[in-house]
Amino acid sequence: MPARRPNIYSKPPRFLSVLALCGCSIMGLGASQLPQEQDQSTQDSEQQQQTNGAQASTEASECTITLDSGRSITGILMQSDEESIVLRINGIDTTYRRERIASVKLLPPVSERFRKLRESIPDNDIESRLILVDWLRDRRAYQLAIDELDSILVLHPSHPQATILKTWLEQHLKLTMSSNKRTQRATTRRPAAEPKHSVPLLTPEQINLIRVYELDLADPPRFRIEDSTIRTLMSQQPDAFPVNEQQREAILKSSDLDKLKLLFRNRARNLYHEVQVDEDPESFKVFKKRIAGRTGWLLNSCATVRCHGGEAAGEFRLVNHDPNSPESLYTNFVTIDRYKLKDGSPLINYIDPERSPFVQMGMVRSRSLYPHPDVDPVEFGRDWKPVFRTSTSTNFKRATDWIRSLYTPRPDYGFQYPPVSSNPESNP
Repeated sequence: MPARRPNIYSKPPRFLSVLALCGCSIMGLGASQLPQEQDQSTQDSEQQQQTNGAQASTEASECTITLDSGRSITGILMQSDEESIVLRINGIDTTYRRERIASVKLLPPVSERFRKLRESIPDNDIESRLILVDWLRDRRAYQLAIDELDSILVLHPSHPQATILKTWLEQHLKLTMSSNKRTQRATTRRPAAEPKHSVPLLTPEQINLIRVYELDLADPPRFRIEDSTIRTLMSQQPDAFPVNEQQREAILKSSDLDKLKLLFRNRARNLYHEVQVDEDPESFKVFKKRIAGRTGWLLNSCATVRCHGGEAAGEFRLVNHDPNSPESLYTNFVTIDRYKLKDGSPLINYIDPERSPFVQMGMVRSRSLYPHPDVDPVEFGRDWKPVFRTSTSTNFKRATDWIRSLYTPRPDYGFQYPPVSSNPESNP
C-alpha cells in the first residue's frame, strides 16, 4: 500500500504569498517555453513523449490543450490517440474528445523547467524550495525532488518538513520501483499469444439444437418449422395423428408454435435439429448480457488469458475471444453446464442455485461454501478479486435467477463436448 502523502505545511500568510509568486513564475515559464500550436496530425509526437514519460520513473509529460470554447487546460498527459486525449489533473484522469480540442501544446520536460525555476530561487529561501519540491512530486519527478531535499538538508540537517517529505518520497519511490519490477517479471513470464480458437467451438448446428431445448414456449424466440418436418413426424408416429386427411392438413397449417408443441409432446428428438431458431432464447439473452458476454462479469473476472481463458486454465477452459458471438457464448455455457469438480459436484446446482460452485467460487472466500483456490499474483498478473461480496449482491442474485430460468431437468443435447480427437494420445 503506498505511503500516505504527508501534509508538511501549515500554510502561514507568508507561505501563501510565496506560493502565489511561485505559481506565477511556473505559469509564465510554461507559456514561454511552449512549442508552436499543433494540430491533430502531431499525435505521433504526443504519443512518443507520453511513452518516454512512462518509461522514466522520474518524468511525466505535461501538455496544455485549448478547447473550442477557448478554455485552456494543463495536466499530465496519460493517453493520446485519434479519438481523445486523457489528462491527469489533481490526480484525476479526465478524457477530452479530439473533436472538442482546438490545439495541443506540449510543455518542456519537467527537469528542464525545474532547472530554470530553481535558478530563480535563492538557496536560503527554504519555503520556496519546498514548494518547488511539492511541484516536482505532483509531476512524479521523485528523484529530482529527493535530490533537492538533500540539498536543503545540507543547509538545515534537522529541518522537520524536509525530513518528513524526503522519508515519504523515498518510500514511495521504493514501492513504485518494486511494483515496476513485479510487472516486468510478470510480463516476461507471460506465454506467447495463443490461437484465438484454441478451445473447440460448438458448430452452428449444435448451437441451434441448444436453442431448441432451452426456448420457453411461453415466451419463445423467433423460429421456423417446415411442413416437411411435421410430415416426417406423421410417417414416424402415425398413431399420434388423426386418420382424417383434412384434419392432418389442418395441423400442417397451424402456427409454428403449435407445431413445436407437437414435436415436444411426441418427444421427437430426432427432428429437433430441423427446427430453425433465429435468435437466442430469453435465458441466453440474460446469459450474454449479465454473465458471459462482453458486459458480463465472467469475461473480465474468469475468462482472462491469465485465468480460465489461458493455457494454464487446466480442464476448466473458457473462450475469451469475441464473447458476444454465438460460438463463444454457447461453448462457454456447455463448458459450465457439464463441468464437475474433483469430488464429482457439478459446477451448477440446478436444485439449489445459491449453492452452485459457479457462483460460490466468485464470492469473498471467507463467506463462500466453495472458496476460490489461491492464485499466484505473479502468474495471474494481479491479485484474485471476488465478483460477489455477499449472497445478497445484485450480480449474485442475477446469476442464480438465470440458473433457475434454464430448462429442468437438464436435457441431453445429443452431442459430445469436447469432441473426441482422432488422435487418442491427445485425450486424457
